[in-house]
Amino acid sequence: MKKLLLLLGLIHGLYALDATSSIPKEQKEVVASIAEALDLPSDKETKKLIFDKIDSFFTSGWSSHWTTNSTGTGSKIKKSKTQICDVTIYNDNRVVNCTFVHFKKEKQLFITVKQYIETESSTALKLYNEKKADSKYIIKNETDNYAYFQEKGYMSYETYHIKSPVGMVVYESSYFLDLK
Repeated sequence: MKKLLLLLGLIHGLYALDATSSIPKEQKEVVASIAEALDLPSDKETKKLIFDKIDSFFTSGWSSHWTTNSTGTGSKIKKSKTQICDVTIYNDNRVVNCTFVHFKKEKQLFITVKQYIETESSTALKLYNEKKADSKYIIKNETDNYAYFQEKGYMSYETYHIKSPVGMVVYESSYFLDLK
């Protein structure tokens, strides 16, 4: 009987957990601030969508800040039906810029994530050469110091910027997510 009660307790505990209950407090506060700034539905599913796009950037030494329609004192778009939240996350390995645009009337969220990673020029050149050989990508522009590629059929870009002795790789992806 004790085993049955323990099993029922565990099952009940599993059902009590939801999509956002395991998110650490600090990250949950960032997600809640983004959702509030965008005037998003307050359901946990929407917050989980946001968290899933930025979770991997909450690594060692992270910090963040954001700007919104209401940030500037002279903003004329505070009450706009389209709300923007531009979040920058810094960590020990990269700088990440995430732009969220909530199209309220259309019930869609547009998200662009850009990761900026500094590296040695030789590493950036190696990655550039690998990308150039990959048939899934199209070179959109190429100069002596940089080139950027688009993944065929996607809103996904990779930029390789080389200015010896350093280089930078920028990964950019955009998404449209339907909201309830």
